[in-house]
Amino acid sequence: MSFTYNKKNAKCMWCKRTQNPHPDYSYETIPTKVFTTQKGKEVELCFSCYENEKIISKDNDILLKKNLDLKLESLKLLNL
Repeated sequence: MSFTYNKKNAKCMWCKRTQNPHPDYSYETIPTKVFTTQKGKEVELCFSCYENEKIISKDNDILLKKNLDLKLESLKLLNL
């Protein structure tokens, strides 16, 4: 899994981070990757949020792409 580093407008859609939280890389933007959901929507996630979603998907025996759709729809309903 390759994430994009030093992307100028990088922003995680879940945690809203833009800067790298690691103290040694505080001058860099957060590494992100754009994932396509089961419904074809694009979601940009940081590595940390991706790992969390992967664990949630595995624990609930649900596909990651479907899980991303469910969370995206929930965030829209909550207007976040």
